[in-house]
Amino acid sequence: MIKNIVTAIFIFLLTLPTFASEWVNIGQDLFLDKSSVRYIPKHRTYKAWVKEVKPKEIVLSFNEYNLKTYEWRNLDTVTMNLQNNVTKREFNNNVGLNWLNIVPDTNSSLEFYAIKKQVQRDPKLLEDELHID
Repeated sequence: MIKNIVTAIFIFLLTLPTFASEWVNIGQDLFLDKSSVRYIPKHRTYKAWVKEVKPKEIVLSFNEYNLKTYEWRNLDTVTMNLQNNVTKREFNNNVGLNWLNIVPDTNSSLEFYAIKKQVQRDPKLLEDELHID
């Protein structure tokens, strides 16, 4: 009886979804979560999480990128202290979010080119690795 319960719990735990980030350095104190890159066919854009590590805080941004028009926009920002406690959260859920031009030599340009590099890899790999919503 106990063996059956333990087996059932073990199988249940194996079937739970896991959420793991795969942070890659794309600039000084700037990281892209490769596992979060999503293609949005409706808008032909890409969304991903980016992390900026500052001296007293960590800022996570969920951004959307249009590779064709060289534009981006912020959808969500989470600020945490160095102990990973959320101190502030901002949703940019306004209707008609403004697209911003990619400015050379800024974090947005580093993010943009990291996303572009990620999606220009071998199409077969993209089918297997890139999540399409």
